[in-house]
Formats: sequence, C-alpha cells, structure tokens
Amino acid sequence: MANTLSDHLQKHLEEVLSEHFKGDDRFIIGVSGGPDSMALLYLLHKLNRNVFVVHVNYGKRGTSSDKDQELVEQMAFSWGFESCSVSPDPSEANNQNFQNWAREQRYQFFRDFKKDLNAAAIITAHHKDDQVETIFQKILRGSAPTAWQGMQDWDSEILRPLLPFDKEQILTFCESEAVPYRMDESNLDSDFARNFIRNELSPEMDRFFPGWQQNLLDLSEFGSAYTSAVDLVLKNMSGDRFLDIQKLQELEPELKRAVLKQFLDDHGLEGSYSKQQLLDLSNIGSLQTGKSIQFGRLKLTRDRDLLRLHGDTNEDSFGSHLIEKDKVESGFEAAFFTLNISEQEPQSPNLRMDASRLSWPLEIRPWEPGDAIQPLGMTGSQNVSDHLTNRKIPTILREKALVLCGSDSTIYAIIYPENADIKELGMISDLVKCEDTTETFLTINFQTP
Repeated sequence: MANTLSDHLQKHLEEVLSEHFKGDDRFIIGVSGGPDSMALLYLLHKLNRNVFVVHVNYGKRGTSSDKDQELVEQMAFSWGFESCSVSPDPSEANNQNFQNWAREQRYQFFRDFKKDLNAAAIITAHHKDDQVETIFQKILRGSAPTAWQGMQDWDSEILRPLLPFDKEQILTFCESEAVPYRMDESNLDSDFARNFIRNELSPEMDRFFPGWQQNLLDLSEFGSAYTSAVDLVLKNMSGDRFLDIQKLQELEPELKRAVLKQFLDDHGLEGSYSKQQLLDLSNIGSLQTGKSIQFGRLKLTRDRDLLRLHGDTNEDSFGSHLIEKDKVESGFEAAFFTLNISEQEPQSPNLRMDASRLSWPLEIRPWEPGDAIQPLGMTGSQNVSDHLTNRKIPTILREKALVLCGSDSTIYAIIYPENADIKELGMISDLVKCEDTTETFLTINFQTP
C-alpha cells in the first residue's frame, strides 16, 4: 500500500506541475519542518524541480523552533535546494491575533521571495484536513456560500498540490519514504480555533456524524454553483464598474446582498467592508444622486439610475496650470489634450477660438461652484454646473471637467472629462467664437487613446 501511495502522490504532483507550469520554472516553497511540508519538499526533490525553500522561525517555542529550522536547512541542503530562514519579531504583533499576524508575515515573505527570484508560484503543503477545517470555520463564522469553495489547488499565485490527500496518508508516506519531520507541540493547544476543531471537535463529530468531513467538502460544489448563479445575475445588470439600480432593486434582499458583495469583490474590495456596510448598501435605492459611499480608496456613487464604482478623484486631480502665449505657440500638452495656435482654421472635432480675443496668460483649472460661462450662441450666462448637468455628464465625472480662463478670469471654454461618453468634447464661450475675419486660431486638440 505504501508504495502505491508514494507512486500516487508523485504522479499527482507531476501532473499538477505539468498542467500549470513549464519544466524549468522556479518555485518558492514554505517549509515548517512538519510532516506535510517535508513530504512535499521530498516529492519535489524526487521530481528534480527548481525550488527555493523558505522557513519562518517565530521563536515562540525556544529550542524547539531552532531545531525545526535546523532540520529544514539540513534537508534542503541534502536534497540540493537553496534555502533561507527568516525570523520576524513576535512582539510586533502587539495586540493582534498572533495566528493571523504570523500568517500575514509568512505570506509576505513568500511573496517577496517570489518577486525577487522571479518564481512562477508559491507552493504550500495544505491538505484535505486543512480544507475541511477551512470550510468548517467559514460556515461557523457565517460566510456566504461563495466562501464554501475553500482553498483552490491553484489560484494564479499559490499552488496547493496536496489538497486531495489527508493527514493520515501524508504521515504514511513519510514513514514509508523515511522522510524526517518534527511535530509542533503547539498544535496540541486547543486555544486556537483550528486546533480546537482538530483536537476537540473532530473526534466527537466522527462519533456522531460519520463522514461529516466529506459532506463539508461536497459543499464546495454547491458554493461553486452558487457563485456561478450570482455571477450570471450580476452580468445581467452591470457593466464596466457600474450597476443598474432599478434591476438591483427588483431582487430579493438576500440575492441583492449577494450580487453587491460579488460586485465589490470582483473589483478588488474583498475584505474591505463589514456585514453592516453590506446591509446598508442594500438600501442604495434611497441614496440621492451624487451621493457616495466610501470603500477604502474607492467610492460607490449614485448617478441617476446607476451605481458607479470609481477611484478617489482627489488622487488624480488635474490641478491648475498657468499658460503663457509662447508655451501655446510651441505646443502645450496636458493629460488628454493639447493647446496650439495656428493661422490655418483647424478641422473639427477640435475646439477652436479666436486667439485675438483671449486675455493672456491663460489658465486651465478644474471648475468651481459659481463658475459661469456665456455659451456659444447665447447672450446670457449659464453656470458651469448647470451646463454639465444639461449635457448629461455622469455625476462622478463632472468634478473632472476643466475650464479655460483668461487673465481676467473670464471662462472661454469648458473641457468635458475624458471618458464622458458623449459626442461633444467641450463647449466654447460666445465671447471667443471664430468669425470670417479670424486670422489666428487657438485650438484644443483632443488626443485619441
């Protein structure tokens, strides 16, 4: 049986690596010195793969921690692997949950080594028992069915090739292949949630609910189906970073929250909001147009019948630019447009003005409340804010509109935001319109992407 298991493990690992990677790819592997990671390291040795070994020594167990490090370094050298041991300071965890802090530290080390060594993936020794415990904890903590899928064997960053095998199989493999390992006595401490499930709850579950582990693993299929269904509903009511509020409001409350959660997670906001925020967001229909809800560096803004996700506009503000005439004559370049002076009448769709009517130096700046312009073809003035509203510029883009002013603060033109999704590029004032007698033209030329 042992030989069959050994062959099965090696064949499985070889197939997984061949499916996702090339033969000369390099990998980062986290090795604690326990049976799981030592078994995986030995298998990679048998397959002659290019692996860099990382051991994290938190020093929490005194000489036992040092002996773990010594074993990993010795076996890595014996099996022909480069290795590195790192020792973060546990006191830096402060009042944080140590297990969570240690995990964050560990994976940050892995990611740093992966980047520095241009490795193809991080490999960890998570197995079937870990998967069961992960899904069980998520259910007990009230996670949505999307989380019931547990850990993936490959998520484009981390490879977990031992997920199909349980702890007993791995221990049997270590014994049959004489793979050395050390047992971490802290795993017997049931003060940690995962250890409590493993040491206290699991034996009782085995007694009262035989086969419960497989039943939990089977939930991953339900979680996958649930996620696919939510994605289908979301696709029917969303576009590039926006949601249709009317369609969203037609959903049942539970499905509405699931769709909102998936929308946020799809845009990198997973873990950045609380359950209460998600509940509050379910009442988005009562949010007034132009009002926003902040999620980290992103905002969700009500824009008439749409809910738009966008970045903090203060981060990419255009600012203000004072422009002398000689700068325009030599060609002034801005974010998505240029200013030029020419004696030949430019072709549309660029904005053009009579340069002789301008008061220099010019200023380009974001519009401000109270700004007004005399629109082309009109005798009176109009607030810039009203003009942008009438032109149906999306609410979240209006603050990115710019105005071109003269030295006397007269507004000569409004430059609509980039990606405003309307045909016009902007509007000029009637005060600077071109006539048959115009000899010099100031042109705002919009750059195509």
